[in-house]
Amino acid sequence: MADEIIEELWSIKDGIAREHDYDVDALVAHLTALAPLPGQRVVDLRATRVAEQDRQVDVERAPRR
Repeated sequence: MADEIIEELWSIKDGIAREHDYDVDALVAHLTALAPLPGQRVVDLRATRVAEQDRQVDVERAPRR
Protein backbone atom coordinates (compact mmCIF):
# COMPACT_ATOMS: atom_id res chain seq x y z
CA MET A 1 0.00 0.00 0.00
CA ALA A 2 2.78 2.46 0.86
CA ASP A 3 4.27 1.94 -2.60
CA GLU A 4 0.94 2.90 -4.19
CA ILE A 5 0.89 6.13 -2.19
CA ILE A 6 4.48 6.96 -3.14
CA GLU A 7 3.77 6.21 -6.80
CA GLU A 8 0.73 8.49 -6.72
CA LEU A 9 2.75 11.30 -5.11
CA TRP A 10 5.50 10.91 -7.71
CA SER A 11 2.91 10.99 -10.47
CA ILE A 12 1.44 14.22 -9.11
CA LYS A 13 4.90 15.75 -8.68
CA ASP A 14 5.89 14.77 -12.22
CA GLY A 15 2.66 16.22 -13.61
CA ILE A 16 3.20 19.56 -11.88
CA ALA A 17 6.82 19.66 -13.05
CA ARG A 18 5.78 18.83 -16.63
CA GLU A 19 3.10 21.58 -16.58
CA HIS A 20 5.87 24.07 -15.78
CA ASP A 21 8.40 22.67 -18.27
CA TYR A 22 10.61 21.49 -15.40
CA ASP A 23 11.56 25.14 -14.71
CA VAL A 24 12.48 25.40 -11.03
CA ASP A 25 11.67 29.12 -10.85
CA ALA A 26 8.23 28.52 -12.38
CA LEU A 27 7.63 25.61 -10.00
CA VAL A 28 8.55 27.71 -6.96
CA ALA A 29 6.31 30.55 -8.13
CA HIS A 30 3.42 28.13 -8.68
CA LEU A 31 3.79 26.36 -5.34
CA THR A 32 4.27 29.65 -3.46
CA ALA A 33 1.09 31.06 -4.99
CA LEU A 34 -1.02 28.12 -3.82
CA ALA A 35 -3.19 29.17 -0.93
CA PRO A 36 -3.40 26.78 2.01
CA LEU A 37 -6.73 25.03 2.40
CA PRO A 38 -8.99 26.22 5.22
CA GLY A 39 -7.81 24.79 8.50
CA GLN A 40 -4.27 24.16 7.28
CA ARG A 41 -1.41 25.75 9.15
CA VAL A 42 1.77 26.92 7.49
CA VAL A 43 4.80 26.09 9.61
CA ASP A 44 8.09 27.88 9.03
CA LEU A 45 10.93 25.83 10.50
CA ARG A 46 13.72 28.19 9.47
CA ALA A 47 13.94 29.80 12.92
CA THR A 48 14.07 26.37 14.56
CA ARG A 49 16.87 25.26 12.26
CA VAL A 50 18.87 28.42 12.97
CA ALA A 51 18.44 27.88 16.72
CA GLU A 52 19.57 24.25 16.36
CA GLN A 53 22.63 25.35 14.38
CA ASP A 54 23.46 27.96 17.02
CA ARG A 55 23.21 25.33 19.76
CA GLN A 56 25.50 23.01 17.78
CA VAL A 57 28.08 25.78 17.41
CA ASP A 58 27.87 26.47 21.17
CA VAL A 59 28.48 22.78 21.91
CA GLU A 60 31.43 22.66 19.54
CA ARG A 61 32.98 25.76 21.13
CA ALA A 62 32.39 24.66 24.72
CA PRO A 63 35.57 23.88 26.66
CA ARG A 64 36.29 20.18 26.98
CA ARG A 65 36.87 18.66 30.37
